[in-house]
Amino acid sequence: MNVLFVVWENDPFFKLGGLGDIARSLPGALKTQNVDIRVIIPYYKVVKMGRNKKTKIGEYNFLYAGKNAKVEVWESQNPYTKVVAYFLKNKKYLDVVSLIETWGFFDKAVVELIKSKILDWVPDILHINDCHTGLIPLLVKQEKLPIKTMLTIHNLAFQGKVPIDIVKKMGIDPRFCRALQWEIKSRQINFLQEAIIHADIITTVSPTYAKEILTEELGYGLHEILRGKEGLIYGILNGIDIDWRHTARSRAIKYPYGPKEKRVDGRIEYYDWREGKALDKEFLQKKLGIKVGKDIPMLCFIGRLSEAQKGLEILHRMLRRVDQTKFQFVILGTGEKEWEERFAWLSTFYPKYISCNFKFDDTLAHQIYAASDFIVIPSRYEPCGLIQMIAMLFGTIPIAHKTGGLKDSIKEGYNGFLFSSYSSEALEKTVIKAINMWKNKRSTYEKMVENALTTDFSWNKHAKEYLVLYEKLLENDLPQKPAIIAQLD
Repeated sequence: MNVLFVVWENDPFFKLGGLGDIARSLPGALKTQNVDIRVIIPYYKVVKMGRNKKTKIGEYNFLYAGKNAKVEVWESQNPYTKVVAYFLKNKKYLDVVSLIETWGFFDKAVVELIKSKILDWVPDILHINDCHTGLIPLLVKQEKLPIKTMLTIHNLAFQGKVPIDIVKKMGIDPRFCRALQWEIKSRQINFLQEAIIHADIITTVSPTYAKEILTEELGYGLHEILRGKEGLIYGILNGIDIDWRHTARSRAIKYPYGPKEKRVDGRIEYYDWREGKALDKEFLQKKLGIKVGKDIPMLCFIGRLSEAQKGLEILHRMLRRVDQTKFQFVILGTGEKEWEERFAWLSTFYPKYISCNFKFDDTLAHQIYAASDFIVIPSRYEPCGLIQMIAMLFGTIPIAHKTGGLKDSIKEGYNGFLFSSYSSEALEKTVIKAINMWKNKRSTYEKMVENALTTDFSWNKHAKEYLVLYEKLLENDLPQKPAIIAQLD
């Protein structure tokens, strides 16, 4: 089985966010399932090859915007997973991470690469990701290529609406489907909408999110089209890489710890989590200049400061309402200036209890995970979320809104706390519940930490779910295409 994983970023070569991690990890896990999977991204100027060997394997030409465009094909290998990585190079269109031209040109270039037969390898499936690669299924059908397409939606809110002129540049016949005819009237094309209509199968990054995008609230204008493909939409929870670098045994941690103490030749290699967490809390308190003491619970927020998704309004309101001397709260992240200022203002009233760190600092993030007792994730919506999984590897209990992947990965009372109503009152009630457990029911808290430390979020199980869908695709073992989609197709 040959799969070409088409994506915008691929760690460690180029990474903007979590998608880069997935482009590294999921193909790596699928490779262990005997899938010949390869990853392809644009060869931006900022791509870092490092010491990885790279080879130019050829070049090809195609018509774009009425002119002959040349693309070079480079090959390397992901140093972490040994998965083959392809890079498409064109100075005019693929040098810079831009919105309009790069997406359309890259989508066209991927399909033309397959047609060129430069690769000594032909994919059975094109696994595309998000709106950046959204026109590939349409192009595959227009060119009548005998290849199946799978779309994974990581975040439906980002749809890629660009001027309709790009359709002409790419050589797409606007009469090819009715959806394009509708979009011509609005002078915009929605990349993600086209991907949804034309992909053979769709996945989302959690089972709950697969249901949520069918609603008007979280469907972002595409819910009706998605409902038309409901039988072809599957939710598969993302996994994470689990090794010592992403746990409380990483080099960033002052006092490394695990589920149990480990000694080598009489020397502590890592502490029992109870002792290690207490020592790391004291270390972080001194580092951040907040009140030092192991008898006060520490909560944290790590992530993007974006109200549209991350629930900053209810978090800020909750922190204003509660007695802030009952716990400490550490914030790490960057984002909207307004929210940085609002949280910074709040910290001036409680300088020994609230610490604001508006920056990206991976070492500090690990130290906060290790020191904190709870992590607060009040997201309005969360397609999957990786932060709760990472936190649990540190024995840090999530307090999260019951949505998307948070709902699918956190079990109430087992490895975390969930609140259903999206409100500061519900968040406050759950925070107080968690703190009371930490203070008065230590055995219950300790059992929850142990459950979190041993919850399996590795990619192995989830990769097998993708493998099952790949097999269904190739065997045509899927529901019949709904009539509404057949009309749009």
